[in-house]
Amino acid sequence: MKVIGLSTGRIGGNSEILLKEALMACETLGAETELIRAMELDLRPCRGCESCTMAIARGEKAKCAINDDAPWLLEKIILEDAALIISVPTYHLRPNGYFEIICDRMLPVLLSNPHVLRKEKVGAIIAVGGGEPEWTPLTLLLINIFMQQIRRVVDQMLVNFCPRPGQVLLYPEYLERARKLGRNVINAMKMPINEVKYVGEEKEESCPVCHCDIVKIHKGLPEVYCPVCWTKGKIVIKGEKMVIEWDEESVKYPRFSEKGVLDHLELIKKNFKYYYDNLDKIKNLITKYAEYGSIVKPERGAK
Repeated sequence: MKVIGLSTGRIGGNSEILLKEALMACETLGAETELIRAMELDLRPCRGCESCTMAIARGEKAKCAINDDAPWLLEKIILEDAALIISVPTYHLRPNGYFEIICDRMLPVLLSNPHVLRKEKVGAIIAVGGGEPEWTPLTLLLINIFMQQIRRVVDQMLVNFCPRPGQVLLYPEYLERARKLGRNVINAMKMPINEVKYVGEEKEESCPVCHCDIVKIHKGLPEVYCPVCWTKGKIVIKGEKMVIEWDEESVKYPRFSEKGVLDHLELIKKNFKYYYDNLDKIKNLITKYAEYGSIVKPERGAK
């Protein structure tokens, strides 16, 4: 058994400490572990060139046009035969920039290896920080956008309000929770994948796919959706409380299921066709935008 740990936080910081606790627990149960620090890698943001999606639309293999460490990292954490634990700090109520780069750059590897959408390997999530206890950080929700496409998530935890390096060491319960998360990953690895279940904490109203507790009102109450999985539910009153009844079909085929992603790719292909069918029109209309603007930049080397 092998478990890869990815930390996108500070080297030696709270995210890395909790991740190491989880990996140590995995090792005590016989697993081999590896730790990757995103901050030690050359990771550059997606430029939106669309070369990967255009390649897929032409029936070719997707490849990123940027020459950095992201392809190596993504192939390792997505394709390698290992469980994955990802630990991410919260910056301004959401994951930090290193995680966002990784998430934005995943498309070439995902599109070239659609079998990963079957989620035949397991993973877990550690999120750190988020401000006051009553705040609603979006970190777990946004990490699930990445993880729900490549892993069967068996556990996730949020540690709130640990901003200073090493501050998490003042809370033994958080360290033990991380160890429990590691043990849960190993226990899941020992099961047939179709028997793996989510064993982390969740609320009664949580999405049955990503197990987050944030919902979107799309068309109007009582209908609600999970903004990550696009599972559909309806708020109903049972006795003296309101609950969400989730639609079984959308739970079976959420946004990041194999069917959901392949259906979305067909939509992308149709959109590309519409674009190329109207390319001459776009070239005529775009001229005024290409010529407009007083572009300003900082003066380099100025003292």
